[in-house]
Amino acid sequence: MMSKPLLPFVALAIFLAPPAASAANLMRGQQIYQMHCAACHGLRGEGIAPEAPKFRLGERLEQPDMMLLQSVKTGKKTMPPFFGILKDPELLDVLGYVRTLR
Repeated sequence: MMSKPLLPFVALAIFLAPPAASAANLMRGQQIYQMHCAACHGLRGEGIAPEAPKFRLGERLEQPDMMLLQSVKTGKKTMPPFFGILKDPELLDVLGYVRTLR
């Protein structure tokens, strides 16, 4: 039996765990990625712009989807915020696609 002090951490871990890639619409994710992300991150995730993560090498992809989703929505370093431009389901599709670039 799990102790009560650990329950909030377990719940948080479940919430932050990345959803299965099969749950994402990878085709739509690829289309959105090519339209909004490839100019800086590269078509194959090789990272073109300075400070752009190299998804092909797995950079930043160890983070749960919800953390990455928040970074994309608010922007990070030279990346502009996508809040109001792309909806959460679209962003999750992109994240699912990006995870296939490794």
